[in-house]
Amino acid sequence: MNGTMNIAIEILGISSLGFIFSSVVTPNLPKLLKRKPLTCESCLSWWLGIAYFYSQYNLAAIIPAAICYVVASLIWKL
Repeated sequence: MNGTMNIAIEILGISSLGFIFSSVVTPNLPKLLKRKPLTCESCLSWWLGIAYFYSQYNLAAIIPAAICYVVASLIWKL
């Protein structure tokens, strides 16, 4: 149970980080850096999730990264 709770907290943290970064930091970036992965909350959360979870789960990192994508979409709709 402890491992499951850690993964859930990590997923919420990555999703929130992606949302906050794309909403607050990205508008202040130069025009050259305003590209798709940095301007979309869900996309940024997906790539942050892949980067973070790949070191732990290798190819299975797709699953928690996909959950990060969905959670970031839900946060954006709130």
